[in-house]
Amino acid sequence: MYYPKSHITPNLYSNGELTIKDSLNPYFGYYFSTIDGKAFTGKYIGDGENLELTLPSNTPGDPVNEIVDTRFYTSDSNTYSKLAGINPSTSLPSKPTPYYPKPTLQNYQTGEFIRYFSKKSNENIYIETNGLFENKYYFGFSLPWSIKGNKQKVAQTNKNIIRLKEKEYSINGLGVFLKFNYLQFYR
Repeated sequence: MYYPKSHITPNLYSNGELTIKDSLNPYFGYYFSTIDGKAFTGKYIGDGENLELTLPSNTPGDPVNEIVDTRFYTSDSNTYSKLAGINPSTSLPSKPTPYYPKPTLQNYQTGEFIRYFSKKSNENIYIETNGLFENKYYFGFSLPWSIKGNKQKVAQTNKNIIRLKEKEYSINGLGVFLKFNYLQFYR
């Protein structure tokens, strides 16, 4: 398997919300995701076997958009719940599912599309998502992304939008997360 570094998100962590594709056993540990929406075991390519993982199947528009935490459906789930101070009858919020956007022909005709992101509340960790995802650990936001027109103006517009969002939400690192690629998806 080969992916350029710019096409993977390394050092992600699964608390059992992902499963190993071949066995469907919950996976606990480090993983990385790829630009095409796949996930593999290990912190990065070449770290161990890199077994393919199955991402949760959250449907866009699902009002809950949460993943059932399998720890609460084991034989000792009540003990775990009591120790953690969590009610096992409610599912815990998950982390957002990474998504790589694909602008449509209509998006290119209008010259822009909306991108969605979730940022971990207490860290500069960003995940691009398929829609607005928020819970008590992540907050979500969207931004318009220019993809057509004068190349320099498109780049400057996207750069300014990122700066405005960082200022609006008092956040840092969105430009770094996007690798300062202000012409991503440009045609």
